[in-house]
Amino acid sequence: MANISKDRTARALDWTGEQVVTTVHTARRRYDMALLRFQARLESPKVDRIFPWVIALCVWLVLALLAVARSKDLGLSSTLGFHLQALHLMESGISPDVSELGVNIFAQHAAFILYPVALLTKIFPPTETLLVVQAFAIAIAVVPLWRIGRESANLRVEACSAITLAYALHPSVQNLNLAGFHPEVFALPALLAAYLQGQKERWWTVAVLLLIVLSSRSDLGLAVAALGVVFMFEEKQRKGVLVTVLGLSWFLIMAFVVQPVIGNGEYPHLKSFASYGAGSFGVLFGLLSDPFSVLGDLFERESFEKVLLLVAPVLFLPLVRMRYLSPVLPLLGFYLIAEVATDNLYNPQQDVALLTFVFIAALYALTRIGQAGVKRILVDKRVLTVLALTAIVFFVRDAASSPYEEPWEWGKRDVSDIARLDAVENIEIYDRVLTHPSMFNLVAERETIKLLPDDDHYLPSFGLVAGIDIVLFDSNDLDWEQNDIEVFGNGLRTIGFKKEFDRAGIQTYSRRP
Repeated sequence: MANISKDRTARALDWTGEQVVTTVHTARRRYDMALLRFQARLESPKVDRIFPWVIALCVWLVLALLAVARSKDLGLSSTLGFHLQALHLMESGISPDVSELGVNIFAQHAAFILYPVALLTKIFPPTETLLVVQAFAIAIAVVPLWRIGRESANLRVEACSAITLAYALHPSVQNLNLAGFHPEVFALPALLAAYLQGQKERWWTVAVLLLIVLSSRSDLGLAVAALGVVFMFEEKQRKGVLVTVLGLSWFLIMAFVVQPVIGNGEYPHLKSFASYGAGSFGVLFGLLSDPFSVLGDLFERESFEKVLLLVAPVLFLPLVRMRYLSPVLPLLGFYLIAEVATDNLYNPQQDVALLTFVFIAALYALTRIGQAGVKRILVDKRVLTVLALTAIVFFVRDAASSPYEEPWEWGKRDVSDIARLDAVENIEIYDRVLTHPSMFNLVAERETIKLLPDDDHYLPSFGLVAGIDIVLFDSNDLDWEQNDIEVFGNGLRTIGFKKEFDRAGIQTYSRRP
């Protein structure tokens, strides 16, 4: 009887186990079928028309909110103030000579796209307009990026979604959104769209888009030339040559004719190559005669970190399709050997053109490592998962809007911020101001606005305050002792300034006529 009972119990357990396995298999099959139906809906042309625009809208809202919040708590760099002053002068009918740069804003990068932007700032608040428009330019690049992945690279939705996520979280993209204002940001969607339209042989549309790129920054002519080389690689020889010639010609004419005429008679960025020689021909001769110095600059630690920050967040995929990346390497080298002060955001404005080719190459890399399906290229989901995780990791590690930066706290003003706002309230629009970077953007819309030096300890001099009516001093970000601050204030009073405001580390000194 005991044996019979054990046999019945064993059979009952086996039957129960079989039912559980059957139930699990059935649930798994239902899940797989539901997933396949969902994927089939996503693969429809209607979704392709709408979905990238929805993503772009969401990215735009997030980026715009981050930038405006950072502006509200006075956390943006002075490059925003440079353009605010230029736009103010343009609206007043005055030559847009930026006081701090000592040169016409158009001599700096020949960014003529500022003219249509200036029309918007006449209608809407300038600071918020610049930031929202910049966020829009970054976000709208999602649309051509998605279409390249779907139409040219022939990828499925999940692969395009992974690349889109990597783009939205890329540290250079996030940092560009929070690096003040840079007109070259308009080249990012325009370059991607130009490549897409070139695939469709719509060359007049390509011409209009390339005009946007070229009017955003003169040295992006080299990026246009690189795009022409990509077209040549894709057997669009005639059009590729025309695009390459256009890009090179624009860069040379702007850099060595137009910008010197607008500015001080020479290419404004020659000083960045001063270690190689004096003047254009001196720099060129220095580059050719001392290749070891060039290689040293190209492979120094900062250069390595910059390149790593470009390709690592996309799982180094661009290295799989170097034909799409190699044409832009000369422009990358141009930026790497230039002696430009690196801010805490790694000068993301230099990454605009590079990002375009990095993501085009990444899309085609997924095509290379994927397998041909019935209609689309199938990429292993594990690869896409690792790509998404890599993008998230580098976003958290390097992006200016990383959770470690606590962006949810942005927009709040502390006691010092309130003091800064109160300090600038009584400054007149015609006052000529010398200020620390923390308040530069607040008072940038005037004819004369300059930055105080960021040296550790210095005394005010007649040369420092020549032509200045107001000095805004902020000791919160300085490593000065209280005695040094008092000595600086006494020095200002000695040369004719009077203290008008002093609260929370913010002082205002006035010397109005």
